[in-house]
Amino acid sequence: MTIKRLLIIIGILLILLVGVSVYTLAVLLPNTSQTSQSTLSTTPTQAIPTKIGSAQGFIGTIQSLGNQTLVIALTNEKKTITVNVNDKTKYITPDGSATFRDLKVGELVEVRGHPDSLDVTTMLAMSIIVKQSIA
Repeated sequence: MTIKRLLIIIGILLILLVGVSVYTLAVLLPNTSQTSQSTLSTTPTQAIPTKIGSAQGFIGTIQSLGNQTLVIALTNEKKTITVNVNDKTKYITPDGSATFRDLKVGELVEVRGHPDSLDVTTMLAMSIIVKQSIA
């Protein structure tokens, strides 16, 4: 076997190895915004903010509801975030669209929005997705 053939074979094997590695990472680290209802568990594991364009996303439990605000306790962390809403905020429940009045204390929600540049514990919500409703 010549050196040229050996180099070609090694190159092909390296390309295959890189492809399999990328595929494995894509399967092991799925995008959290594409979670289906069938894969949700009652013990959520994500609490790290995720980048969503120029916005951030947080998952947590609603602790309190105000006039145009809500406070969520981040999952697996001892932090809370104050979420402000406005007329552009979209609400989604497992049953379809909703309004701010449909939210309840104790529900597990995913909040996507823009953090306040002056206060990292406050954000303006673009969307609120109810992950787990309470009875």
